[in-house]
Amino acid sequence: MLYFGNILSSARLATMAAVISASMISGFSAASFAEGIPLSDRLDRLFTELQSSESEMEAKRIAAQIDNLWRGARGETARLLLTRADDAIADEDFPLALDVLDQLIALEPDFAEAWNRRATVYFLKNEYGPSLADIAVTLTLEPRHFGALTGLGLMLEDLGDDERAYAALKRALELNPFQEEVRLELESLERSALGQPI
Repeated sequence: MLYFGNILSSARLATMAAVISASMISGFSAASFAEGIPLSDRLDRLFTELQSSESEMEAKRIAAQIDNLWRGARGETARLLLTRADDAIADEDFPLALDVLDQLIALEPDFAEAWNRRATVYFLKNEYGPSLADIAVTLTLEPRHFGALTGLGLMLEDLGDDERAYAALKRALELNPFQEEVRLELESLERSALGQPI
């Protein structure tokens, strides 16, 4: 699935849009994870675990649980619409994806993941202005959204704003520390600034 998700693809220089979804881990569902505990508390716990994870495999598992909670944050109808948008994105049917996401955002204006998906569609269409605007909303609703921060960093880098790109990617890596592709992008940005760390 192509969206600002968990892991920046190493093929970024060729497509800049291949972000791999790790949203479904075998046997995991948001409903089965600490049912009855408020979503914010579950996310806080998972982010604490993610930042103290000791292996890439563990970090991917926890990041996938976070992603699954984000996807299900507004119930099954919103999740189904999001899945429909994901299918359209995968098929590169961007008009359909935008139509579904526009409707979803109208129904659930506080659904951060819907804004993130629409930002991704605009990114894939090379429409950075609307993508950046939607990322701003995503990060207002969910400041720890490491996928949106990664997308923000990539676009700022493309726009020549290396300092702010570095800050966004660094924050994404702080939140989800086993993102090797993000780490490599940060190292590249450090070298681009006259060979010195930003």
